[in-house]
Amino acid sequence: MTLDYIWWVFAAGVALLALGGEGVIRGGVALKRGLGVSPVVIGLFVLSIGTSSPTLALALQGAASGIPDLALGVAIGATLINLLLVLGLGALIRPMSSPPKVVLRDGGAVLLAAAALAVLGLVGRIGRDEGALLLAGFVFYAVVAVVTDWRRSADHSIACAEAEKRSVGDAPSVGGGLFVLLVGAICLLLGAHFLTGGMLGLAAAWKLPVAVLASTLVALAASLPVLIVTALAAIRGHTQLAIGHLITASVFNILGVLGIAALVHPLTIAPPIAGLDVFVVLGACALLMPLLSTDWRLTRPKAVLLVLAYISYVGYLAWREGLLSPASLGLA
Repeated sequence: MTLDYIWWVFAAGVALLALGGEGVIRGGVALKRGLGVSPVVIGLFVLSIGTSSPTLALALQGAASGIPDLALGVAIGATLINLLLVLGLGALIRPMSSPPKVVLRDGGAVLLAAAALAVLGLVGRIGRDEGALLLAGFVFYAVVAVVTDWRRSADHSIACAEAEKRSVGDAPSVGGGLFVLLVGAICLLLGAHFLTGGMLGLAAAWKLPVAVLASTLVALAASLPVLIVTALAAIRGHTQLAIGHLITASVFNILGVLGIAALVHPLTIAPPIAGLDVFVVLGACALLMPLLSTDWRLTRPKAVLLVLAYISYVGYLAWREGLLSPASLGLA
């Protein structure tokens, strides 16, 4: 298998994942609006979770294929991209207000989720029992979010305004929404299959661990829907929605994605992931809380700090794998 062919397989996976994520979002919004579901529920369960659907598809592919490093790497990498890179780039486009309820409720939830992940990293595995507890934790968080947001206007609920803009047509039908949803799910499954094959080919060609590629290149591909939604939200001035959406998607990545993947097949947490990545996630969440709560606003200087933190993480991984040595850079 040539490197060019591997890249074509990888690119096909990225395209199918992006198409599938968009289909899940649009189909889900149309389906739930056709059934008369509250925009709060649409914002939480369709937009925030829908944009994480590529991450879930890849994690399930990793769990089912016996590649736990893929499941863990893509979930951890997507979370770091959400909280550091995407949030930072969004705030560089337009400074973001961070309402106290979003910071305390959603930020507190992602901090607790990251702490749970760090504990599981010390244990060294996520079994089915732990997976069920993680998933139950997300369900509890979702119930609290819906209850506390139920009477808020759509302009201030988590990602609701963006969800309303992504409906299919003026009068979405249940049948049309279900069809688009199913097509999106099929694209996600195919995309995860192609992207996994491409990643394994690149790992062999570049002699890199699967976990490193999964937490960087693959996670970035899976995060394209989140990046698009955040950029649009920042450009349109829905900055408080962008913060809430990113944090909610990150909670789902840790509790929902890893919980569901562990129910499919128990996940062994490799020492490099347990010794570094899980604590980087915890550190990112701990860093984010004071940045958002200071003046309840994420300014451009704070955004630069978030982006630099992500670049430092990727740079360390590259240095650890010898990619920044003089020989690898052609300087020797």
